[in-house]
Amino acid sequence: MTIILQHSRGAELNRVEYRGPISLAEMHALGDYQVKHPDWRTYDFFNLITPGTDFDAVSPQALEEFVEKYRVLFDPMELLIFRRAAWICQSPRAQALLNHWVSQRNVRQGQTQDVRVFTDFDEAALWLALPPSKGATLESGKGFKQVALYNLPTAV
Repeated sequence: MTIILQHSRGAELNRVEYRGPISLAEMHALGDYQVKHPDWRTYDFFNLITPGTDFDAVSPQALEEFVEKYRVLFDPMELLIFRRAAWICQSPRAQALLNHWVSQRNVRQGQTQDVRVFTDFDEAALWLALPPSKGATLESGKGFKQVALYNLPTAV
């Protein structure tokens, strides 16, 4: 139903929030945005899958096809630091696809991003090199500026 891309200059962090049924079209729209705006890829990411969210319209095969189509988003970059992507999933229905996603991300040679799943916002903040007290900010999105919003039909 909705994918929200946000950014915090102060934290040097992107935040992506997934709400409701997520369509493949929404994922492609987010991928297209990131390809057109490569500067956003140089930041760490915090990803939140909210309660009730599902990726029922996205099969593991479709997810791998997405990675292939947007390979540039996952290829190594010339960066001074290793990028991180933290995920918190509050939706049991979305957990299987997230597990598949994460299991495939940390196995590629030459990658420049480490991906981890957390259950605690303070732990995710600490791993993202933020003070643990910023966990509440990760959860609420307060202080992040909306960059893009995708609310497209669930059918592709």
